[in-house]
Amino acid sequence: MAIFFVFGCIESSTYKDVSLLDLISNPDEFQQKQVCISGVIENNSISGIQICLSENYSGTCQKNGVLANICGVYQNSSIEADSIDPILIITTSRDVYYSNETMEVRVEYSSLKDTDALIKVSAIENAFGQPFIGETKKTKIYKGINVFDFEFNTPSCGECSALDPGEYFLNATINIESNSFETYKKIILESEGNVTENKVTDNDILINDSSITNTTLANAFLVEYFYDPACQKCAKVYPVIDKIIRSHGDGVSFSKYNVKTDEGLELARKYKIPGIPSIVINEKKLIAYDDYDGDVAELETLLNEAIANPDQENGEVHDRIILSIPSVFVVGFLAGFNPCLLAILAFIASVTLATTGKRRNVMLIVLMFSLGIFVTYLIVGIGLLQIIDQSAALQSTITNIIIILITLLGLWHIYDAYHIKKNTESSFYTPKSFIRLTENITKNMSLPAAFFMGALFSLIKAPCVGAVYFVILDMVRSGDSAGILYLASYNLGVVLPVLIIGAAIAFGLNPEKVEEFRKNRRSAMRLFTGITLIVIAVLMYMEII
Repeated sequence: MAIFFVFGCIESSTYKDVSLLDLISNPDEFQQKQVCISGVIENNSISGIQICLSENYSGTCQKNGVLANICGVYQNSSIEADSIDPILIITTSRDVYYSNETMEVRVEYSSLKDTDALIKVSAIENAFGQPFIGETKKTKIYKGINVFDFEFNTPSCGECSALDPGEYFLNATINIESNSFETYKKIILESEGNVTENKVTDNDILINDSSITNTTLANAFLVEYFYDPACQKCAKVYPVIDKIIRSHGDGVSFSKYNVKTDEGLELARKYKIPGIPSIVINEKKLIAYDDYDGDVAELETLLNEAIANPDQENGEVHDRIILSIPSVFVVGFLAGFNPCLLAILAFIASVTLATTGKRRNVMLIVLMFSLGIFVTYLIVGIGLLQIIDQSAALQSTITNIIIILITLLGLWHIYDAYHIKKNTESSFYTPKSFIRLTENITKNMSLPAAFFMGALFSLIKAPCVGAVYFVILDMVRSGDSAGILYLASYNLGVVLPVLIIGAAIAFGLNPEKVEEFRKNRRSAMRLFTGITLIVIAVLMYMEII
């Protein structure tokens, strides 16, 4: 979780600490007001808010890659800064690097006290989600400015490293006690024009006029080979792989994957391979090109040893749970069987029947109510994803915040299960004004108002209904899937139980039975949801999901 200290705002009592989200979402509220914000400076702006210097500013101009606390007057998407206090700075000697060059990185941190810290620098993820550059240090920091120097070799651009020339992020993180600070700098990686000549064909990999095709054999060792038809290194090492696979006969189940195909790329990202060629044994052990550095004799030894000891892991392959639309839909469907939703559904049905006596009207009201929930959660989810995607330097912090939030909601659900047993009432409070509004809307049979009621309910009862939603948001933004489709699938799952029960009431089910079911089982549902949320938080912390 990121907590930013305020480093000496001028007359800080006259300035209001404002989050970037609040400032971006409600700019009119802060017009002509003195505010302090924290963020990473890039091209004289922070998340689109221009930083100008006021007449009172006497400091130096800050470069890109500076996490700073800025105090000044906000007006029309800009802040006229009276003070800029750097917190965390990451710099490099140049902005443009070529393959296989030395890159010197400096990290500076302004501390308020002497303490211990964990500093991490990482950069340049390849097409498979594997960072080429990374180092973590445990160190002592002292009050004042602390300077730390790192040195890395830039990776090779080209097909075999699964890395294209272009712009990449260089990230710096410092963890101190319960606080985390993050900043980033953009660098450009360029290739020196290495051209590959030999190509392995896409449909078949040939050696000695023969071909091995993908095979899956029962009780055999699984060997998965990742290559690119344009990769010279792949062409060089494949004869060794071919020889060893043939020597083991039916004892080895062999599959080859072109990383330029959707199937190959998805699996390579699952394993987070560092580049190509790469070999994965039994989904556990990884043999990368750097392990033998082109020495085919060493490759032969490594591959034979890996097949002989297939259960030995080397910690490089991360088998994470892969998100799928059906699984997201099922999670949403289970979340829809929620005491809060069942309570409002039974109330709406009872009031509608008492007012009109027509069960058909129940279905219409429930349909519009559900549509309100669906649209609201979809819009909110898309908005949050866009905000998260624009915060490139805060990805790990966002995950930590989500984990903490899910844990707190899980504990709240468990406490509520106890509270219901003890007091018969839930600690998830519903405002009486909302209950009165719901009753009036239902009596008047206003379909647009029922839609609004669903939207309002989804926001008021977010801690009760939307806890699992945070998990889905984190899984969607961490993957490469179509976010809107996944969010829509989850939201459809949430409202489907409401629609099913609403239809059942319309065709004769007594709403009192729904309410009785809810009251008798709401404590158990709360306990189950709470335990599930905590388990999910643990799995997210362990990077299993």
